[in-house]
Amino acid sequence: MKQGISVMGVASSYVATIIGAGYASGQEILQYFSYFREQGIYAIALASLFFFLFGYLPVALAYRFNTTDYLHAINPSKNPWVRFFSDSMITLSLFGTLVVMLAGAGTTFEQNFHVPLFVGALIVCLLLVANTAFGLEMIVKVMSALTPIMFAGIVLVGLYALMHPQAQVAKTPINHSTLLLNWWSSGVLYVSFNFQLAMAILVPMTKHTPQKTMFLGTLLGALLLGGGCFFLYAVLESHILQVGSSKLPMVILANQIHPGFGVFYVVVLFMGLYSTALTCFYGSVARLSQTLKRHVSLWVILAVAIGGFFASLLGFKDLVGMIYPILGYGGVLIMGLILATFLLQRAHTRHHD
Repeated sequence: MKQGISVMGVASSYVATIIGAGYASGQEILQYFSYFREQGIYAIALASLFFFLFGYLPVALAYRFNTTDYLHAINPSKNPWVRFFSDSMITLSLFGTLVVMLAGAGTTFEQNFHVPLFVGALIVCLLLVANTAFGLEMIVKVMSALTPIMFAGIVLVGLYALMHPQAQVAKTPINHSTLLLNWWSSGVLYVSFNFQLAMAILVPMTKHTPQKTMFLGTLLGALLLGGGCFFLYAVLESHILQVGSSKLPMVILANQIHPGFGVFYVVVLFMGLYSTALTCFYGSVARLSQTLKRHVSLWVILAVAIGGFFASLLGFKDLVGMIYPILGYGGVLIMGLILATFLLQRAHTRHHD
Protein backbone atom coordinates (compact mmCIF):
# COMPACT_ATOMS: atom_id res chain seq x y z
CA MET A 1 0.00 0.00 0.00
CA LYS A 2 1.18 3.50 -0.77
CA GLN A 3 2.45 5.54 2.16
CA GLY A 4 4.01 8.94 2.30
CA ILE A 5 2.73 12.48 2.50
CA SER A 6 -0.09 13.19 4.97
CA VAL A 7 -3.33 15.04 4.26
CA MET A 8 -1.87 18.12 5.95
CA GLY A 9 1.35 17.69 3.98
CA VAL A 10 -0.55 17.72 0.68
CA ALA A 11 -2.64 20.72 1.78
CA SER A 12 0.43 22.63 3.01
CA SER A 13 2.30 22.02 -0.25
CA TYR A 14 -0.73 23.19 -2.25
CA VAL A 15 -1.14 26.36 -0.19
CA ALA A 16 2.60 27.17 -0.12
CA THR A 17 2.74 26.95 -3.93
CA ILE A 18 -0.12 29.43 -4.33
CA ILE A 19 0.81 31.94 -1.61
CA GLY A 20 3.26 34.62 -2.74
CA ALA A 21 3.95 38.34 -2.45
CA GLY A 22 0.77 39.27 -4.33
CA TYR A 23 -1.30 37.42 -1.74
CA ALA A 24 0.65 38.41 1.39
CA SER A 25 0.78 42.08 0.34
CA GLY A 26 -2.99 42.09 -0.28
CA GLN A 27 -2.58 43.36 -3.85
CA GLU A 28 -4.11 40.25 -5.47
CA ILE A 29 -7.07 40.35 -3.11
CA LEU A 30 -7.72 44.01 -3.90
CA GLN A 31 -7.76 43.49 -7.67
CA TYR A 32 -9.49 40.12 -7.90
CA PHE A 33 -12.05 40.40 -5.09
CA SER A 34 -12.26 43.74 -3.25
CA TYR A 35 -12.88 45.70 -6.45
CA PHE A 36 -16.21 43.89 -6.89
CA ARG A 37 -17.21 44.79 -3.29
CA GLU A 38 -20.09 42.53 -2.08
CA GLN A 39 -19.85 40.37 -5.22
CA GLY A 40 -16.23 39.69 -4.30
CA ILE A 41 -17.56 37.14 -1.77
CA TYR A 42 -19.18 35.19 -4.64
CA ALA A 43 -15.88 35.32 -6.53
CA ILE A 44 -14.05 33.87 -3.51
CA ALA A 45 -16.63 31.05 -3.18
CA LEU A 46 -16.24 30.23 -6.90
CA ALA A 47 -12.44 30.34 -6.62
CA SER A 48 -12.54 27.96 -3.62
CA LEU A 49 -14.60 25.44 -5.63
CA PHE A 50 -12.26 25.69 -8.61
CA PHE A 51 -9.17 25.37 -6.39
CA PHE A 52 -10.51 21.97 -5.33
CA LEU A 53 -11.69 20.82 -8.77
CA PHE A 54 -8.54 21.76 -10.66
CA GLY A 55 -6.26 20.76 -7.85
CA TYR A 56 -7.74 17.26 -7.72
CA LEU A 57 -8.71 16.47 -11.35
CA PRO A 58 -5.08 16.35 -12.60
CA VAL A 59 -4.29 14.14 -9.58
CA ALA A 60 -7.18 11.78 -10.41
CA LEU A 61 -5.93 11.55 -14.02
CA ALA A 62 -2.41 10.82 -12.77
CA TYR A 63 -3.75 7.80 -10.86
CA ARG A 64 -5.84 6.76 -13.88
CA PHE A 65 -2.83 6.75 -16.22
CA ASN A 66 -0.30 5.68 -13.56
CA THR A 67 1.99 8.63 -14.23
CA THR A 68 3.75 11.36 -12.27
CA ASP A 69 4.15 13.54 -15.39
CA TYR A 70 1.42 16.19 -15.24
CA LEU A 71 1.66 16.77 -19.01
CA HIS A 72 0.91 13.08 -19.62
CA ALA A 73 -1.91 13.13 -17.06
CA ILE A 74 -3.78 15.96 -18.82
CA ASN A 75 -2.76 14.92 -22.35
CA PRO A 76 -2.77 11.08 -22.45
CA SER A 77 -2.79 10.99 -26.28
CA LYS A 78 0.55 12.87 -26.16
CA ASN A 79 -0.66 15.28 -28.84
CA PRO A 80 2.47 17.38 -29.56
CA TRP A 81 0.52 20.63 -29.99
CA VAL A 82 -1.31 20.21 -26.69
CA ARG A 83 1.95 19.30 -24.95
CA PHE A 84 3.69 22.33 -26.47
CA PHE A 85 0.90 24.69 -25.38
CA SER A 86 0.69 23.27 -21.85
CA ASP A 87 4.46 23.28 -21.44
CA SER A 88 4.68 26.86 -22.76
CA MET A 89 2.00 28.04 -20.32
CA ILE A 90 3.84 26.49 -17.36
CA THR A 91 7.08 28.14 -18.50
CA LEU A 92 5.35 31.52 -18.92
CA SER A 93 3.74 31.11 -15.49
CA LEU A 94 7.16 30.50 -13.92
CA PHE A 95 8.78 33.49 -15.62
CA GLY A 96 5.71 35.74 -15.24
CA THR A 97 5.49 35.03 -11.51
CA LEU A 98 9.24 35.67 -11.19
CA VAL A 99 8.80 39.09 -12.83
CA VAL A 100 5.94 39.98 -10.46
CA MET A 101 8.04 38.93 -7.44
CA LEU A 102 10.96 41.10 -8.61
CA ALA A 103 8.58 44.03 -9.07
CA GLY A 104 7.21 43.37 -5.57
CA ALA A 105 10.76 43.52 -4.18
CA GLY A 106 11.32 46.83 -5.97
CA THR A 107 8.12 48.30 -4.56
CA THR A 108 8.85 46.98 -1.05
CA PHE A 109 12.30 48.63 -1.01
CA GLU A 110 10.99 51.84 -2.59
CA GLN A 111 8.12 52.35 -0.13
CA ASN A 112 9.92 51.29 3.03
CA PHE A 113 13.55 52.29 2.47
CA HIS A 114 13.00 55.19 0.04
CA VAL A 115 15.35 53.95 -2.66
CA PRO A 116 14.71 53.85 -6.44
CA LEU A 117 12.38 51.11 -7.70
CA PHE A 118 15.11 49.15 -9.48
CA VAL A 119 17.28 48.70 -6.35
CA GLY A 120 15.12 46.02 -4.69
CA ALA A 121 14.70 44.09 -7.95
CA LEU A 122 18.45 44.26 -8.62
CA ILE A 123 19.35 43.00 -5.12
CA VAL A 124 16.97 40.05 -5.47
CA CYS A 125 18.32 39.26 -8.96
CA LEU A 126 21.88 39.15 -7.62
CA LEU A 127 20.83 36.88 -4.75
CA LEU A 128 18.94 34.59 -7.15
CA VAL A 129 21.96 34.32 -9.45
CA ALA A 130 24.22 33.47 -6.50
CA ASN A 131 21.80 30.91 -5.04
CA THR A 132 21.17 29.19 -8.36
CA ALA A 133 24.87 29.10 -9.25
CA PHE A 134 26.05 27.78 -5.87
CA GLY A 135 23.22 25.50 -4.73
CA LEU A 136 19.59 25.69 -3.60
CA GLU A 137 18.89 22.97 -1.05
CA MET A 138 19.66 24.82 2.18
CA ILE A 139 18.13 28.08 0.93
CA VAL A 140 14.84 26.35 0.01
CA LYS A 141 14.72 24.72 3.46
CA VAL A 142 15.19 28.07 5.17
CA MET A 143 12.54 29.74 3.00
CA SER A 144 10.05 26.91 3.59
CA ALA A 145 10.46 27.41 7.33
CA LEU A 146 9.43 31.06 6.92
CA THR A 147 5.98 30.23 5.50
CA PRO A 148 4.37 29.77 8.98
CA ILE A 149 5.90 33.10 10.06
CA MET A 150 4.33 34.79 7.05
CA PHE A 151 0.94 33.30 7.92
CA ALA A 152 1.32 34.43 11.54
CA GLY A 153 2.12 37.96 10.38
CA ILE A 154 -0.93 38.04 8.07
CA VAL A 155 -3.24 36.80 10.84
CA LEU A 156 -1.91 39.24 13.46
CA VAL A 157 -2.19 42.25 11.15
CA GLY A 158 -5.60 41.10 9.95
CA LEU A 159 -7.08 40.59 13.42
CA TYR A 160 -5.83 43.99 14.58
CA ALA A 161 -7.33 45.66 11.49
CA LEU A 162 -10.68 43.91 11.98
CA MET A 163 -10.81 45.05 15.61
CA HIS A 164 -10.13 48.67 14.55
CA PRO A 165 -12.28 49.19 11.41
CA GLN A 166 -12.57 52.52 9.63
CA ALA A 167 -15.65 54.32 8.37
CA GLN A 168 -16.80 53.23 4.89
CA VAL A 169 -17.97 55.24 1.90
CA ALA A 170 -20.08 54.07 -1.03
CA LYS A 171 -17.57 54.86 -3.77
CA THR A 172 -13.91 54.17 -3.09
CA PRO A 173 -11.11 53.95 -5.68
CA ILE A 174 -9.79 50.38 -5.68
CA ASN A 175 -6.95 48.93 -7.76
CA HIS A 176 -8.31 47.00 -10.71
CA SER A 177 -7.30 45.33 -13.95
CA THR A 178 -9.41 45.98 -17.06
CA LEU A 179 -8.73 42.33 -18.00
CA LEU A 180 -10.96 41.25 -15.09
CA LEU A 181 -14.40 41.79 -16.60
CA ASN A 182 -16.76 40.76 -13.75
CA TRP A 183 -16.81 38.89 -10.43
CA TRP A 184 -17.21 35.38 -11.86
CA SER A 185 -14.45 35.76 -14.48
CA SER A 186 -12.23 37.17 -11.73
CA GLY A 187 -12.89 34.12 -9.53
CA VAL A 188 -12.08 31.72 -12.38
CA LEU A 189 -8.97 33.61 -13.53
CA TYR A 190 -7.61 33.79 -9.99
CA VAL A 191 -7.49 29.99 -9.97
CA SER A 192 -6.44 29.52 -13.60
CA PHE A 193 -3.18 31.47 -13.24
CA ASN A 194 -2.42 29.91 -9.85
CA PHE A 195 -3.19 26.23 -10.33
CA GLN A 196 -0.71 25.69 -13.17
CA LEU A 197 2.29 25.77 -10.84
CA ALA A 198 0.45 23.78 -8.17
CA MET A 199 -0.35 21.04 -10.70
CA ALA A 200 3.38 20.53 -11.28
CA ILE A 201 3.79 19.98 -7.51
CA LEU A 202 0.69 17.87 -6.75
CA VAL A 203 0.84 15.30 -9.57
CA PRO A 204 4.31 13.92 -8.64
CA MET A 205 3.05 13.37 -5.07
CA THR A 206 0.76 10.59 -6.32
CA LYS A 207 3.72 8.21 -6.65
CA HIS A 208 3.93 7.54 -2.90
CA THR A 209 0.57 8.81 -1.60
CA PRO A 210 -2.85 7.06 -1.50
CA GLN A 211 -5.57 8.62 -3.66
CA LYS A 212 -7.86 9.25 -0.68
CA THR A 213 -5.07 11.24 1.00
CA MET A 214 -4.59 13.33 -2.15
CA PHE A 215 -8.36 13.91 -2.37
CA LEU A 216 -8.63 15.09 1.24
CA GLY A 217 -5.39 17.08 0.98
CA THR A 218 -6.47 19.04 -2.09
CA LEU A 219 -9.90 19.61 -0.50
CA LEU A 220 -8.32 20.94 2.70
CA GLY A 221 -5.87 23.04 0.68
CA ALA A 222 -8.73 24.57 -1.32
CA LEU A 223 -10.65 25.37 1.89
CA LEU A 224 -7.54 26.98 3.43
CA LEU A 225 -6.92 29.04 0.27
CA GLY A 226 -10.55 30.15 0.07
CA GLY A 227 -10.69 30.89 3.80
CA GLY A 228 -7.47 32.90 3.58
CA CYS A 229 -8.84 34.92 0.65
CA PHE A 230 -12.04 35.67 2.57
CA PHE A 231 -10.09 36.68 5.70
CA LEU A 232 -7.91 39.12 3.73
CA TYR A 233 -10.97 40.38 1.83
CA ALA A 234 -12.68 41.19 5.16
CA VAL A 235 -9.51 42.82 6.50
CA LEU A 236 -9.05 45.07 3.45
CA GLU A 237 -12.76 45.84 3.29
CA SER A 238 -12.62 47.17 6.86
CA HIS A 239 -10.00 49.73 5.74
CA ILE A 240 -10.82 50.04 2.04
CA LEU A 241 -10.81 53.85 2.02
CA GLN A 242 -7.24 53.82 3.32
CA VAL A 243 -5.75 50.92 1.32
CA GLY A 244 -7.94 50.59 -1.80
CA SER A 245 -5.49 52.27 -4.16
CA SER A 246 -2.23 51.38 -2.37
CA LYS A 247 0.56 49.13 -3.66
CA LEU A 248 1.22 47.21 -0.42
CA PRO A 249 -2.04 47.43 1.59
CA MET A 250 -1.10 44.90 4.29
CA VAL A 251 2.17 46.75 5.01
CA ILE A 252 0.16 49.94 5.59
CA LEU A 253 -2.07 48.09 8.07
CA ALA A 254 0.96 46.54 9.80
CA ASN A 255 2.45 50.01 10.33
CA GLN A 256 -0.75 51.04 12.11
CA ILE A 257 -0.04 48.52 14.88
CA HIS A 258 3.49 49.80 15.46
CA PRO A 259 6.30 50.97 13.17
CA GLY A 260 8.42 48.09 14.47
CA PHE A 261 5.74 45.60 13.51
CA GLY A 262 5.58 47.24 10.10
CA VAL A 263 9.30 46.51 9.65
CA PHE A 264 8.74 42.91 10.78
CA TYR A 265 5.95 42.49 8.21
CA VAL A 266 8.12 43.96 5.45
CA VAL A 267 10.84 41.40 6.30
CA VAL A 268 8.31 38.54 6.35
CA LEU A 269 6.80 39.73 3.05
CA PHE A 270 10.24 39.96 1.50
CA MET A 271 11.15 36.43 2.61
CA GLY A 272 7.92 35.00 1.23
CA LEU A 273 8.46 36.95 -1.97
CA TYR A 274 12.04 35.70 -2.25
CA SER A 275 11.03 32.09 -1.65
CA THR A 276 8.54 32.26 -4.54
CA ALA A 277 11.04 34.09 -6.74
CA LEU A 278 13.69 31.46 -6.05
CA THR A 279 11.39 28.60 -7.05
CA CYS A 280 10.26 30.37 -10.23
CA PHE A 281 13.78 31.50 -11.12
CA TYR A 282 15.20 28.00 -10.79
CA GLY A 283 12.28 26.57 -12.80
CA SER A 284 12.70 29.20 -15.54
CA VAL A 285 16.46 28.51 -15.79
CA ALA A 286 15.86 24.75 -15.97
CA ARG A 287 13.25 25.11 -18.73
CA LEU A 288 15.33 27.54 -20.77
CA SER A 289 18.27 25.16 -20.50
CA GLN A 290 16.03 22.29 -21.64
CA THR A 291 14.78 24.37 -24.60
CA LEU A 292 18.34 25.24 -25.61
CA LYS A 293 19.32 21.57 -25.09
CA ARG A 294 22.24 22.42 -22.88
CA HIS A 295 23.20 22.12 -19.22
CA VAL A 296 22.40 24.92 -16.81
CA SER A 297 25.17 27.48 -17.27
CA LEU A 298 25.98 30.91 -15.90
CA TRP A 299 24.93 32.45 -19.25
CA VAL A 300 21.45 30.92 -19.01
CA ILE A 301 21.13 32.05 -15.38
CA LEU A 302 22.17 35.60 -16.32
CA ALA A 303 19.79 35.67 -19.31
CA VAL A 304 16.80 34.84 -17.08
CA ALA A 305 17.93 37.34 -14.41
CA ILE A 306 18.43 40.20 -16.89
CA GLY A 307 15.13 39.52 -18.67
CA GLY A 308 13.25 39.34 -15.38
CA PHE A 309 14.90 42.49 -14.03
CA PHE A 310 13.96 44.73 -16.97
CA ALA A 311 10.42 43.33 -17.19
CA SER A 312 9.91 44.02 -13.45
CA LEU A 313 10.48 47.77 -13.95
CA LEU A 314 6.89 48.04 -15.23
CA GLY A 315 5.83 48.11 -11.55
CA PHE A 316 4.21 45.69 -9.08
CA LYS A 317 0.60 46.91 -9.13
CA ASP A 318 0.43 47.08 -12.94
CA LEU A 319 2.11 43.69 -13.39
CA VAL A 320 -0.31 41.97 -10.98
CA GLY A 321 -3.14 43.47 -13.03
CA MET A 322 -1.59 42.54 -16.39
CA ILE A 323 0.55 39.37 -16.23
CA TYR A 324 -1.65 37.31 -13.92
CA PRO A 325 -4.89 37.78 -15.93
CA ILE A 326 -3.06 37.01 -19.21
CA LEU A 327 -1.66 33.81 -17.67
CA GLY A 328 -5.15 33.15 -16.36
CA TYR A 329 -6.76 33.22 -19.81
CA GLY A 330 -4.19 30.69 -21.02
CA GLY A 331 -4.86 28.62 -17.91
CA VAL A 332 -8.59 28.51 -18.71
CA LEU A 333 -7.73 26.56 -21.88
CA ILE A 334 -5.72 24.08 -19.81
CA MET A 335 -8.69 23.81 -17.42
CA GLY A 336 -10.90 22.93 -20.40
CA LEU A 337 -8.40 20.30 -21.53
CA ILE A 338 -8.28 18.72 -18.05
CA LEU A 339 -12.07 18.65 -17.76
CA ALA A 340 -12.49 17.16 -21.25
CA THR A 341 -9.86 14.47 -20.56
CA PHE A 342 -11.50 13.58 -17.24
CA LEU A 343 -15.01 13.34 -18.72
CA LEU A 344 -13.80 11.26 -21.68
CA GLN A 345 -12.08 8.84 -19.32
CA ARG A 346 -15.22 8.56 -17.18
CA ALA A 347 -17.30 7.85 -20.28
CA HIS A 348 -14.75 5.28 -21.49
CA THR A 349 -14.73 3.52 -18.11
CA ARG A 350 -18.54 3.34 -18.00
CA HIS A 351 -18.67 1.99 -21.53
CA HIS A 352 -16.40 -0.93 -20.58
CA ASP A 353 -18.16 -1.70 -17.29
